[in-house]
Order: sequence, then C-alpha cells, then structure tokens
Amino acid sequence: MCTETAIRGDQMTPDEEKLLARRQDGLETFYKELMPVLVDFVDRLGIRPPHEVLNHAEQFAPYLETALADLEPADEDDRVWLTARVAYFVGEYFVQKYKGCWLVNDVKGSKSFARYVVGRFSKFPNGELMIDPFEVSFAFVGSARPRKLGDFLNEVEDSVVKAATLH
Repeated sequence: MCTETAIRGDQMTPDEEKLLARRQDGLETFYKELMPVLVDFVDRLGIRPPHEVLNHAEQFAPYLETALADLEPADEDDRVWLTARVAYFVGEYFVQKYKGCWLVNDVKGSKSFARYVVGRFSKFPNGELMIDPFEVSFAFVGSARPRKLGDFLNEVEDSVVKAATLH
C-alpha cells in the first residue's frame, strides 16, 4: 500500500476534493480488509495453501483461471461479490509482479480518479503507470464462458509494458 499523495492535474472541485480525501482516508482500511478476503476467496475455490496468494499471486493465476472459467454468478449480488474478489487478485498479481502498491488514483480527469488502483511499479521507470483492477475484473466477470483469466492478465500486462516503454 502506498500512502504518499501527489495531487496532479488541474484544480479540483470541492466535491472531487472530498471524494479523493474520503478514499485516501479509507485506503488503509481497504487494504487491511483486502488481504483476508483474498485468502478466503482462494480457499473457497479449493486452492491450497490459500495464504500463499499473498506472496505468490503469479503462481496462483492458472488455478484461479481453471476455477473461474465457467463460474456464473447467480444474481447481481454474486456478480458484485465475485468482481471484488477477482479485482483483489488482479491487483495483488500486478503489485507483486512489478513491485508496486495499492493507492488511490489522484489524477484528476482520469477514468479511475479516486478509485483504488495499483501502481508506482518499481520495475518501470514511469512512476505514473496505474492499473485499475476493478475495471479488469468487471470485464473478466462479464465476459463469455469459458473465461480465460490469463488472457486478461496478459492483455493488461502488454498495455502496461507498452506504456512503460513509451516514456
């Protein structure tokens, strides 16, 4: 989790400032809740040992792909539940792979402004790169079965690597 903040872009409206401050204030709580929820999710999928996802997410990706390929949420509540948990995994996958952290997007005007994202990847010279794991997860959960998590992760990775090499 990253805690430092650098407000960028044009001057924010009071509503944007409040939203950003609320999200930044909630980042520590979000992060503390994310870890046990991710471990519980992996455990519910029958993947062992589930706590290892916190240190070896990349190794868990093929197992999650198999478990999630044909999983269909029963209703909207299930879809929201699944989307959040897949987002936690996607975020941790990229945090670990590229040595980044969870943070609040403080770039005014970006489509993920004031959302929890992952970024500040030490493996790339461009510290501005961010990934919105919830956007990736929403697309994944809404995609046709059988879903291929690896394809989604590779697509994001390709775009991040491409963006990193442009700067």
